[in-house]
Amino acid sequence: MFRTTRTIASLMRHLTLGTAAVVATATLATTLVGCKDESQPEYWVDKLADPKWRAPAIKRLDQFYQDGLTKAGSDATNADVKALVDKMIEPLTKTYVENYADMDTKTRVSLIKLIASFRDKRTEPALKKALDEFVKKPTGKQDEQDIKWAIRAQGDLKLASLNSSIIEVFQKLKTSSMLGGITYKDLNATMLAAPDKAWTEPLKKMLEAEIKPPDQKKPESVDEYKDQLFWQTVSAQILGELREPSAAELLMKVILDPAKGDVAQTALLALVKIGQPSVDMAVKLLKGEETKLKDFQLQKLVKGGAKEPDKDQPWVPMAAIVLGMSGNQSAIKPILDVIRTTEIKSNRAVLLSELAKIPATAESKAGFQEGMKMLDLDVSIAGGGKALPVLVADSVTRFYDPTMVDWLIGLGRGMKAPNQEDLKDLRATILATAFKLARANQMASLKALMGEWGTKQTDAKSKYKYFEEPLFEQADEVLKACGDRVPCYLSTIEKSESQAKDTQFKGIKCAYMLAIHGDEKTPAQIVERLGGIENAAVRYAVASAIDYLLPKGSAEVADSLEKIIEANVKTADKNRIQGDAGLKQVMYRIRARAGK
Repeated sequence: MFRTTRTIASLMRHLTLGTAAVVATATLATTLVGCKDESQPEYWVDKLADPKWRAPAIKRLDQFYQDGLTKAGSDATNADVKALVDKMIEPLTKTYVENYADMDTKTRVSLIKLIASFRDKRTEPALKKALDEFVKKPTGKQDEQDIKWAIRAQGDLKLASLNSSIIEVFQKLKTSSMLGGITYKDLNATMLAAPDKAWTEPLKKMLEAEIKPPDQKKPESVDEYKDQLFWQTVSAQILGELREPSAAELLMKVILDPAKGDVAQTALLALVKIGQPSVDMAVKLLKGEETKLKDFQLQKLVKGGAKEPDKDQPWVPMAAIVLGMSGNQSAIKPILDVIRTTEIKSNRAVLLSELAKIPATAESKAGFQEGMKMLDLDVSIAGGGKALPVLVADSVTRFYDPTMVDWLIGLGRGMKAPNQEDLKDLRATILATAFKLARANQMASLKALMGEWGTKQTDAKSKYKYFEEPLFEQADEVLKACGDRVPCYLSTIEKSESQAKDTQFKGIKCAYMLAIHGDEKTPAQIVERLGGIENAAVRYAVASAIDYLLPKGSAEVADSLEKIIEANVKTADKNRIQGDAGLKQVMYRIRARAGK
């Protein structure tokens, strides 16, 4: 009986202990389920509130995001990635805004970099905080890159609420600083991505500042020059994008100020984008009626050491350059009037050069030929040497008129020059230009003329007697194959032989014949083939042909060119980007002429 009682008692103890163990195990399990696991993002989100855990929490959450992207094949729109971001985005944004001053630089920059990488409008408070803190206390330190990541995010998000902060950052960022050196390109790109009309006055104010030439002996002056160059180049660029009429005068002053020569090209393109207001102002300046601008330029020249600059009427060529770049046919008559009346031959040469850049009319062609007869071989053109050879090579071709071949030959025969070398150079230039413009039935007479005017080959290994012979052969081959058929020229210009360096004149000849035989439909057909036109010289030639064939402009063709140019920029291929320089100018011109 006692044994039985002990057995029962022992059994009861085991049962009781077993029950307790079961209860304890169940309770522990429940406790574990209720706690957050550090292998889950929620665990680290909670740690953001603890200053001691904040830095490792940010690092761990960043790793969660990177791992998620990797698993999703870098697809940020993946459902799992989006779900992860939804868990993190608001706590991370709040942490940056509320604890900005409490975090060390490395942690803070890591946090804004992660937040910015989401490219999500919900991060706006953090992006704004980064930008505004820089404005309060501008820094040039390379490690304080908060604004770099915020600026990049804004470039994609284009949040209107950040525009006021962006322009303030622009006004404070010095490209000469370490931070500016790694940020200015991103800032420029972001401002171009979504220019804001509200920026107009601040940008105009930036353009008003003087630019002093850098003194290499004074490093601070070099830095000041770099900063002003950045501020004013971007200001001119954005004002052009905004097509802001009120900026035309300031942009014109940039072109007229010798100290701002490095900004002048950007200002010129901005004036083209602004369109008719720029043309109207340039016409008044050309006539000497825009006295405010005329006096401004003279004062700047005198300050720079020039003596009696008014005798050269320096405002005339500058106004002509604006009009030529605009490509606006309303400028033809004013330019012709000054060509006929000016007594300054070098100015006449510039006027003729710019006249040829405007899509031709019968009036402009006749006026150009008349003006060429008023020049002698000793007349020079700014930056280009003797005027007549430059005008024959670069300007006559822009009329795309085969009937000018006979006129050119007559010009060469009738020209007299004390220096026979100058005459020889002019005639050789006429010959090369004639090859570009000639039709098939003109080639035989040009071949005969080559024996008289050609440049004798000095390379003993060459199979050619004259330097111009391969150009003649290539042009003649293309003409015999295509005649007056536009589809044939379109097909030929794409061929590899038309892109090769030694035979690129085939491609150039095709471009000229497309302009001569083409119509308003041809530019779009050329644009469709630009992917196969890689040679820079041929690409430039087709850009000029497109411009010539669209005297009234075309927003549609401009849009197509813009897509091609932007795609090439993204490749970071310098050759492609440089090859698009001519196309970019044409894009601006035909868009402005279309009024869009």
